[in-house]
Amino acid sequence: MPYSQQHLKAFMFPLIACVLLFLSGCAALYGLKEDPKISVADIRIQDIRAMEGIFLIKLRVMNPNDVPLDLHGINCTLELNKRHFANGISDSSQTVPAFGSTVVPVEVYASVLDMVASVADLLHTAGKPSTKDKPVPYLLKGVVRIGVHGFKREVPFKSSGELSLKGLTPPR
Repeated sequence: MPYSQQHLKAFMFPLIACVLLFLSGCAALYGLKEDPKISVADIRIQDIRAMEGIFLIKLRVMNPNDVPLDLHGINCTLELNKRHFANGISDSSQTVPAFGSTVVPVEVYASVLDMVASVADLLHTAGKPSTKDKPVPYLLKGVVRIGVHGFKREVPFKSSGELSLKGLTPPR
């Protein structure tokens, strides 16, 4: 039986080494000091079609860690005034440098029905004297897929703020 114990030892050493290497890689990814911070840098109308509107949202992705992060995609939902407005997705592959940031473009798609309902709500809100100059809250939430040293994971995010209605008046 000493022959089988030698084979077992010869097999166990590489197996244990591989497991430790895998766990150290997972620790590197899941042991990030902080998740990336994501905020809205810009929103623009890109195209209006018969059944949908396409908007371009530029997201600022900040990496507060001492290792670069690889972005492998973003999936998000945009709400205006607590009402669903649009969904977006991007397969953008970029690297965010350690202690750095980058801007990631994400196309979001709004159905005409969602746009009409939101615009009607905004015009109604803008026409009220008490809320005429009051900004409209937005909420962007979603998931960003990041990678470190070849290991990937999904990180949920939320970004909120306000859009100004100044100059927006209901039709007469």
